[in-house]
Amino acid sequence: MFQIRVFTAAVQDHRGWRHAGAGLEMGDSSRCFLLDLSAWDIDDYEAQWRHGLERMVQGAASTALMSAYRDDPGAPQVMWALWRSEGHVYVQEHCLLPGELDDPFDPSDPYPHVGERIPAGELGPCMPEWRFDVGDLFAASIRIHRPR
Repeated sequence: MFQIRVFTAAVQDHRGWRHAGAGLEMGDSSRCFLLDLSAWDIDDYEAQWRHGLERMVQGAASTALMSAYRDDPGAPQVMWALWRSEGHVYVQEHCLLPGELDDPFDPSDPYPHVGERIPAGELGPCMPEWRFDVGDLFAASIRIHRPR
């Protein structure tokens, strides 16, 4: 199974930060995360997710699903990076630091920042990575939920 979705309404904390609860299901694993709504609203993220998934369905070897776009040139950007390889999709969370980017970050085209997949074991034990069947991604793209 594969699914990315927002599961709470937008809220604002005591500091004024707007966010929503979201989740990523990948095979037998799932991750919850806070969707940063300081620059984008929920519809913007969902549109980017559809585009990112469609890229992979159409043959791209990698894609990105934004989870924190901040309209501040000094702020880090956060995304889920996905790579397709030999019938599987691998997922890692990526944090892009502005000082490490050659060009300003464009949220409508985060895909060049994915780069090549480095298997989690090569980066040490602190880098989590998830894997699921590529068929689950194709099913999700046409909104079919396959049983586990």
